[in-house]
Amino acid sequence: MRVLTIFILLATCLFHGSQCVQVTDSGYSFSLEAVKTLKKLLESDMSRNTHQTYSDSTSLCADPELPGELTVMCDKEDADTIFKNLVKIITPADPCEICANAACTGCV
Repeated sequence: MRVLTIFILLATCLFHGSQCVQVTDSGYSFSLEAVKTLKKLLESDMSRNTHQTYSDSTSLCADPELPGELTVMCDKEDADTIFKNLVKIITPADPCEICANAACTGCV
């Protein structure tokens, strides 16, 4: 019984620990999951029509799939910049760093 209790406590701690990753820019902080969703929205918009993208935060904020915690940025003047910076922060500069390419042999 004691082992089960310890296991449940450890599992709970791990779960809460994985949920608290925050991405911060210009004093604003958002969950990693929300920023990943933002990135998917921007990428899926470009893949649907390469000539039509979210030109500004107003069109992005009108998307119902935008996470609620990011909608607070919609009224800010610098929302466009913040959205771009958040996506840039979680995007690796070199795809080989995440072994996205089978030819990657490691980072030099």
